[in-house]
Amino acid sequence: MTDLENLSEVELDVLKELGNIGTGHAATSLSKLLNKDVFLSVPKVKIGEIKNLSSEFIGEVVAGVIIALQDLEEKRSGYLYIMFPEKSARKIAGDLFGLEELDEEMYASTIMEVGNILSSSFCDASADFMDIILLPSPPNFAVDVPTAVIDSVVSQMARKSDHIILFETSLSSDSDIEIYLAMLPEPCLLDDMMKILRQL
Repeated sequence: MTDLENLSEVELDVLKELGNIGTGHAATSLSKLLNKDVFLSVPKVKIGEIKNLSSEFIGEVVAGVIIALQDLEEKRSGYLYIMFPEKSARKIAGDLFGLEELDEEMYASTIMEVGNILSSSFCDASADFMDIILLPSPPNFAVDVPTAVIDSVVSQMARKSDHIILFETSLSSDSDIEIYLAMLPEPCLLDDMMKILRQL
């Protein structure tokens, strides 16, 4: 099993490149969807203890979309967590329908679909890079503070490992839209990723 506490700088750089490829494709998809320029922040790769993960997600209420990542054997391989600050989520939904106000059902459905598009782009690009197959599950949606949205995922992952690797980046447009993506691979996927990436 990959020792998360002792990854080399080279390994971290390769993982960062993987995150960069995935989020780059997600940014392209978002740009086409909104018909606006979308800017990508430099991805960060963080290693930390699961019990301290809540300190990574501090801030305002978000529309959070959680997508489980699966391999061909339908085993849970990790999660992709997409966070839309409430203002950004409302802006995206309104822009797509050309309306200032949407009912809550339409709003939730729209943000889940945007999350689905972003996660599919991220997974396809990452999987192509590593020559594997990753299947995103249907999205789960919740509106709450970031830590509350992700609590159930973190508790599941804590059963398998004390540490976690977190890919984090943000997408933004010139209309004050911000989106944050975080990938949380489970130990089995991380092991496969590191084996494949070391051979590249």
